[in-house]
Amino acid sequence: MTPDAPSIVIVGGGLVGLSAAFHARRAEPRARVTVLERARVGDAASGASAAGVRVMGRAPAERALALESLSRWPELDRELEGKTGYRRSGGLRVALDEAGWAEARATLAEQRAAGVPLELADADGARRLAPGISLECRGGVHCVIDGQAEALATVHAFAAAARRVGVRIEEGVVATAVVLEAARVAAVTCGDGSPVACDVAIVAGGAWTAPLLAKVGVRLPLRGRGLQMLLTDAAPASLTPVVGCFGRPLSLKQLADGAYLIGGGWPARIPNEAVNRCEVLPESVSGSLEVARAVYPPLAARAVTRSWAGIEAFTPDDLPVLGPIPGVGGLLVAAGFSGHGFALVPALGDVLARLALGLDPRADLWRGLDVARYAS
Repeated sequence: MTPDAPSIVIVGGGLVGLSAAFHARRAEPRARVTVLERARVGDAASGASAAGVRVMGRAPAERALALESLSRWPELDRELEGKTGYRRSGGLRVALDEAGWAEARATLAEQRAAGVPLELADADGARRLAPGISLECRGGVHCVIDGQAEALATVHAFAAAARRVGVRIEEGVVATAVVLEAARVAAVTCGDGSPVACDVAIVAGGAWTAPLLAKVGVRLPLRGRGLQMLLTDAAPASLTPVVGCFGRPLSLKQLADGAYLIGGGWPARIPNEAVNRCEVLPESVSGSLEVARAVYPPLAARAVTRSWAGIEAFTPDDLPVLGPIPGVGGLLVAAGFSGHGFALVPALGDVLARLALGLDPRADLWRGLDVARYAS
């Protein structure tokens, strides 16, 4: 990277790539930063996200990154000069049976010791936090700093902020190869064969990351999975926290307009992994609704008005791969967020920008997520 005019190419115009671009230009206004997006900004997993902003229930390796990010979300609209739809509404994970209740109590101390502000709520306490929750509820775990945002609004806010600070975002441009010279990044080649010269390449292409890196001999065990979301018609505001459930796949939130958004990792079908297209599965729709209505019976009166899915990249341990590629100068990766990367975006962008610019990379935030555990 030349000291007077660093050049950074970011592959992938999702939230991770946009955040990295924004943070890089903000930290170093001389940097030339280009984002290459194969379709349109927000068309892939970032725009299809459930948009939960949580630290509760995270794997230990992600907690520091999550805590750092959650400390920034309340001020993110001001930073971006845009609207993300963020609300610190709290998170509540409930138990509907004794096994779930035992798990709730067992996980409390370990997470608290790591700095996650959790409180145990008995059945009455859980119903005060979320009136309408199932009468079978034994209790739950509440995290006051968890919350929610709006996926597309957040994508557009980051994109607008990146452009405002001078990032060049190229939509409809497929990155086909990373060009190396003497084991160092020299350029990224586009679909029309034209190279974009750079000192640093950040590959944040979601499910399309692994095939691109494989061309330079870097093999990462990333697998694309389709994840489904459901949206209901609107109802009067009644549910404040984001609700999950021990032992059952659920992410439930009521949006500002009164509609309910239902997720939880229910699978969708990917007809062709070469293109960004998913098909919602009827059995996933029925299964998701069954769980959501069992946990929150008022949903029985609501109708599904929309369903969609996005392709998310998963790793074998469901944790992202982040940081420099060993043995290749100037090549960074951020992928494999396994369905729970949305909340991490503020801190991720800062870490990637620091790595790209040769600044303190805040390694304390992402220890255990480095690429070396998989790259070969």
